[in-house]
Amino acid sequence: MKLTIPADSLRKLPEGALYRGKSGQANLTVRNDGSGNIVAEASCDSLQQLVLWYEEELTRIRSETRNETLNDVQTEEKRPPNRIRVFVTGILAGLLAGVLLTIKLYKR
Repeated sequence: MKLTIPADSLRKLPEGALYRGKSGQANLTVRNDGSGNIVAEASCDSLQQLVLWYEEELTRIRSETRNETLNDVQTEEKRPPNRIRVFVTGILAGLLAGVLLTIKLYKR
């Protein structure tokens, strides 16, 4: 995109007026901001589409990563066994084994 504008025309450009050029998908806008500054804005439709695609892709990847991280945290979140329950279970198993062995010995 090429836009040729004489410098004095830009300085005399009334506020709100602008020069606009287009070539294919490229656009160029040149204006005076009223403070003596010259503002040039350029855009390209195909680049804007590409930027939108990358933003959507980045959002998707971040979402997948967040979900995978949450799943990993949930699978690693195992509680240690309750010591009192293990102790009581062991005592009961020992008593039961003792009773069964005692019954078996008295039957002989």
